[in-house]
Amino acid sequence: MTEKQPLSISLNRKKHHRRNARRVLFHFVMFTVLGVLLLSSGIFGRVQLHKIADQEMATARQNLLTTAVSDAVKAAAEANAADNAERTKISSGLSSKSRSIKNNVSSMLAEGKSNEEIVTAVLDTLTEAAVSRLTGEDEATVALKAKVTDALAQQRSELISASIAQVEGAMGGMNLGDVRTGLSTSAKHYTFMYYSPLMLVIGGIFLALGLFLGYVHFFRSFDFRIKVADIIEPLDYLLPFFVGVIVFTLYPTVRVFIMAFQERYKLSGEFQGWGLGNFNDVLFGINTKLPQALGNTFIYVLLTVPISVAISIILAYLLNQKIKLRALFQTAYFLPMVTSATAVGMVWKFMFNGDYGIINWLLGLFGGGKIPWLTRPEYSMAVMVIYGIWDSLPMTIILLISGLQNIDDHYYTVAKVDGAKAKRIFFRITVPLLSPTIGLVLIINSISAFKVFNSVVVLFSGTPGPMYNMYTMVYYIYEQINTSLEYGRAAAASLILFAVILVFTMLQRLIQRKWTYN
Repeated sequence: MTEKQPLSISLNRKKHHRRNARRVLFHFVMFTVLGVLLLSSGIFGRVQLHKIADQEMATARQNLLTTAVSDAVKAAAEANAADNAERTKISSGLSSKSRSIKNNVSSMLAEGKSNEEIVTAVLDTLTEAAVSRLTGEDEATVALKAKVTDALAQQRSELISASIAQVEGAMGGMNLGDVRTGLSTSAKHYTFMYYSPLMLVIGGIFLALGLFLGYVHFFRSFDFRIKVADIIEPLDYLLPFFVGVIVFTLYPTVRVFIMAFQERYKLSGEFQGWGLGNFNDVLFGINTKLPQALGNTFIYVLLTVPISVAISIILAYLLNQKIKLRALFQTAYFLPMVTSATAVGMVWKFMFNGDYGIINWLLGLFGGGKIPWLTRPEYSMAVMVIYGIWDSLPMTIILLISGLQNIDDHYYTVAKVDGAKAKRIFFRITVPLLSPTIGLVLIINSISAFKVFNSVVVLFSGTPGPMYNMYTMVYYIYEQINTSLEYGRAAAASLILFAVILVFTMLQRLIQRKWTYN
């Protein structure tokens, strides 16, 4: 026999089930309202976009009907001219009718005339305009006037057909997507028009979810509602996290990937075309700084990361010992973590000052001369590495101390009983057992070092080194965005940096798997 549960537990469970059942109703209302709002906004944006598209297509049709016929008549008429003077007279006659032709085309479009009717009327007007400035009574002028008139009459049907084909071909290439991407950010209802496809898709999904939950609530059994509510409940708690990840991580990542292949991308959404042009520009373009930035970044990583980790292992090992004033030392090493990076960078800038900096003062105590740390390019990397090592110590020490505290003291006790020296204990017990944490900090510090930016800006007063010799990957990306306004190139450089970090991290992981200790 099954033991009966206490009455209080049974009542609480029923209350929880009733509350969960109401959760289905709440989500039905919420998703339905959101779906309707988003669908309404998307439809509104679509309607507004169609209005703008109709206006632009009407304007484009008017311009095409005017220019297509004008260019065709001009080419046919000037082909009969013997010199530039005669061509100038023909061109002048055609230009004199340009304004009236535009007005006539606009009127005929308003009347609903077909392309053939408009082209024919424009052609007749331009045929008269082409010879309107050939007013001389001399034999050459009269002959030219007759020659031009006959040529245009003979080519009449061909000119009409070619002009109509040109207009219809150009109009056929226009679509709603081009109008949407060509919208100005200052246009009224820009948000609704530009994001109307996304609103329609998300609105449709929300409305479908709402209708499904409505069906569950009104037409399915109570037990089925409870099952659905049990699925929804954890999603409610995870939803804020999912929204944050989608909005601030997933969408920017996808957008950068797309921008990298949009050549000459502008914030208005305009770009010249799809392709690998951005990658070609940043890697092989004239005066590109990316190769220099890659080289500097690699050198910085290879110098900063191993040295900082080695120093951190020693300091973490010492700080983990039971020594006097341990809390004071730990605070001193961890203090940079709670200090403004800009303020700390300014302090280091004064410390590196060639005239009154404390570093040169310390070197002077040992007989060294003054070194122009911040004004000579040969010292720029040393400045960056010294500051980078100091800056990465706090977090690295914290992680290593946590790793040291997870090592069982029995290993040390047994080693001391066997007479092992401190050095042997450190290299045979501490380092091997700390290797997972060491691998972690190597990866974290490498990723952080590849993204070095703040120290460059602060130490060198906003420039990448005294002779622009300290370009790093992130500074190059920043310059493409902030100075050159080349957002596509910046996105391409970001993908290259991502690929470099990914490969470097995978290599580290592969090396760590090969670590063996005896």
